[in-house]
Amino acid sequence: MPNGSTERRSRSRLPLIATALTLVTTLSGCSLLGGSDDAGETSSNDGKGLEKSTIKVSIMKTTDLAPLHLAMQEGYFKDEGLEIQTVDAKSGGESTQKLVAGEVDIAYASYTPFFLAESKGAAKNLGGIKLVADASSAGPGSTMVVALPTSSVKSVQDMAGKKVAVTATGTISDLLVNSTLKTNGVDPKSVTYVPTPFPATAQALKAGTVDAAFATEPWLQDAERNAGAVPVFDTATGPTADLPTAGWASTGNFTDKNKKTIAAFQRAMQRGTDLALSDRSLVEPMLVKFSGVDEQTAKMATLLTFQSKLDATRIQRVPDLMLEFAVIPAAMDVSKMMIPTAPVS
Repeated sequence: MPNGSTERRSRSRLPLIATALTLVTTLSGCSLLGGSDDAGETSSNDGKGLEKSTIKVSIMKTTDLAPLHLAMQEGYFKDEGLEIQTVDAKSGGESTQKLVAGEVDIAYASYTPFFLAESKGAAKNLGGIKLVADASSAGPGSTMVVALPTSSVKSVQDMAGKKVAVTATGTISDLLVNSTLKTNGVDPKSVTYVPTPFPATAQALKAGTVDAAFATEPWLQDAERNAGAVPVFDTATGPTADLPTAGWASTGNFTDKNKKTIAAFQRAMQRGTDLALSDRSLVEPMLVKFSGVDEQTAKMATLLTFQSKLDATRIQRVPDLMLEFAVIPAAMDVSKMMIPTAPVS
């Protein structure tokens, strides 16, 4: 264990929420392609009994990946005899596509692309999509609808008939908004969603092409600084409070053949998550180094809640919400997609 880790783990546990940039993972409308079987895997004699000592993992520049980066920095994967090779993806859709195409062993994404892929049978020949670890959930103030002070949108009741920027439809972005609208008696179908990449949110508001916008950090601060936007309502309340937003997945073929490797990944991620939750000051340098945010944003950001251990009841809320708003055609049983979380010794 690296020097200082004992001291770090003894620090008082502070509430932390980790970034809504995660929701960028849901922004893609990429098609979900089929892929080949997990051919070419080789066994390793690494002293830990792992089936594979090196795995490829797709990631994005999202701030809720701080636990992964901390786990790598602190040597938690090495403690397990595991080496991580990261592969960049631009969105959750692309990350899921890389998994289905056999380009990576484990993929990080918001949950919606995983459930879309499973509902379409995109990974059927690979044993289906299997969830191996949780990553984050929506905490208070982390997933907001914002508008300019001059906008007619002053509350959730003002949303009917308005144009609203979201990353894409059928994603966590519009699902959170739709659920909040429905809870408050506003017909979600009365809203016109305008697909807008998070980095373009401030400009869309300033240009007047939308009346309001869904945003997460660091784009909440970006919209406030560069467009003068103000928060209108929080989408992580009521039925969507603490809604799971992102996680890690593999395929059935890979998880069946690499049970010890998956367990090693889970243990290292749990340790990284525990460390991230124990002290926010450890997380902020990770945000600056790997997520492309400045120090001020890292210090001020209201982040999503870090998670690691899978919980079927919690995560079931996501496909249920997707079914409610016709993103998927039929109900899904999350428990059948989950790989049991290995305990941390």
